[in-house]
Amino acid sequence: MATTTPAEPAALEPVPGTGAGRAVPATLSRVWHRHPVLFSQLRGFGVVAVICTVVSILIFAAIRQPLGTQWANAISLVLCSVLNTELNRRISFGVRGMHLWWRDQRRGLWVMLLALAMTSGSLWVLHEVSPNASIVAELVVITLGNVASAVMRFLLLRYWIFRRLRKRELAAV
Repeated sequence: MATTTPAEPAALEPVPGTGAGRAVPATLSRVWHRHPVLFSQLRGFGVVAVICTVVSILIFAAIRQPLGTQWANAISLVLCSVLNTELNRRISFGVRGMHLWWRDQRRGLWVMLLALAMTSGSLWVLHEVSPNASIVAELVVITLGNVASAVMRFLLLRYWIFRRLRKRELAAV
């Protein structure tokens, strides 16, 4: 009885156009090509997330001293929520014009409440554990809270706020 070992699957296959020495896992490449709209939205969402995180941190740092950490966090998140929803409308989901702008912004504020709950709760825990935490520690906690809520934000943007676009995408396919 002869036994043969199965061939090992190719873990990495080069993707054309990625340059010499760069490879992407074959399954990721197949998914990328099968769902180009999703990956375009994720790429746009990442750009918007970086922009809004920087703006939020700057606002927080500027108003933290006179208002306190929780108020500074809430104000920076509310202001950045409007910016975030508008940038995601344009960059991630390709929405142009003012049609349904108020509805999108209102729903974006509801999504912001998740981030506010996560970051406020994280700040509360930080100050319970370390009452004299530095602003750097607060910024790290807020940033981590925002990163954790980003996954939920993307899903809610894609499947709730901008679901009208998905219906058009599916109809086009």
